[in-house]
Amino acid sequence: MAATGPVASLDHGTGENRFPCFDGLRALAAFAVLTTHLAYAGGANSENLFGPFWARMDGGVTVFFVLSGFLIYRPFARARILGRPVPAAAPYFWRRFLRIYPAYWLVLAVVVFGFGDKAFGDLKSFVLDVTLLHPYSVTHAIGPLPQSWTLSTEVAFYVFVPIWVALVGLVARNADRVRRELVGVGLLVIMSVAYKAIVLSLGLPGGRVGQLKLLLPWWLDVFAIGMLLAVLSIGVRDLGRPTPLRLDTRAAPLVCWLLALGAVVWVSLGAGLPYETPEIARHLLWGQHYLYALVALFLVLPAVFGPQVRTSSPVRRFLMSGVIVYLGTISYGIYLWQEPLIDRYLSWTGLQAFTVYTSDVPFRWHTNELVSVPWFAFVAAVTLLTIFAATISWYALERPVLRLKHLVGRSLPTPRPATRDAGT
Repeated sequence: MAATGPVASLDHGTGENRFPCFDGLRALAAFAVLTTHLAYAGGANSENLFGPFWARMDGGVTVFFVLSGFLIYRPFARARILGRPVPAAAPYFWRRFLRIYPAYWLVLAVVVFGFGDKAFGDLKSFVLDVTLLHPYSVTHAIGPLPQSWTLSTEVAFYVFVPIWVALVGLVARNADRVRRELVGVGLLVIMSVAYKAIVLSLGLPGGRVGQLKLLLPWWLDVFAIGMLLAVLSIGVRDLGRPTPLRLDTRAAPLVCWLLALGAVVWVSLGAGLPYETPEIARHLLWGQHYLYALVALFLVLPAVFGPQVRTSSPVRRFLMSGVIVYLGTISYGIYLWQEPLIDRYLSWTGLQAFTVYTSDVPFRWHTNELVSVPWFAFVAAVTLLTIFAATISWYALERPVLRLKHLVGRSLPTPRPATRDAGT
């Protein structure tokens, strides 16, 4: 995604409020989504023993949403629980804007004007695509960047959080502060479940259901998982409450990740989900949604609770390793560039989508020289191109733009800020 959808803000924090494993989780999520896009585009899902697993790697989006729920909500919840001022609106929205839109606009411009693969269409489509409002259009829900619907959901969540915090504060002004936040999170889960139940019970056409699935209400319960973890982490780190479920033990991270692996196997092989196509029958959507959420929960738990140091667990050592942290740093670019570069690779090589895995027929490069490129070359080339493009995007645009975040006030007016921005 993390924040990015896949875009999760790199608000790592300092001291008692630092979560250094989050970069590693972003890297895992970004490459999970890349895996499923490569598998679908290359036609590998139905021709390979691992096809059912590759088809379910789109669950990386759910990991991004859980991370965003945690990182975006935590400064607000911490301020409310500790009786401090909440983040100021102007700098908060300014930082969210800098994190999402400049890099998105760059990739969008390259795809439309550079590659020429896609077009905006009419003026209405242009406005919808540029503002990330396209999922709200029944006729233009998917823009030139198919994965950008997740960015729209992220932006909607950014707008929603301050409003929700204010409403909960007004309605439950005299309630216990921690309990108030927990009840609020629970209400979001109920609202999201109700939304899905209504959408799936109305007998709407498949295209309409697909469009409504892109909107924030469908995903609020996933964001709420991150919000719940945020509240619980405040209880542990700021209020001195016990770590829930003994998640501070040395064995906890490995146990959590084994449970996540079990959930991956279940959703891949035991949930009856198709793997040849991203289209899923309505009665199976519930299982997919909540099994993905379960995977994300178990993956994120060790990054929130327990000692956040390399030596505390092999899981944390992996998540804090240099290469993984770097890939997490550029994960927003990886998420943005992957689909355009898959399309470009197929166009450059003349390979047909959905046949790369089974294709051993030589094809002509631009030099007209006959070349045979197997499946692994498709995966390797697109992966390396994506990392390269994301690296250029990070150093040339994203990181410089993020230095402008202080132009608009301070998002956290408290003496000791809970978090700091560092990009996605």
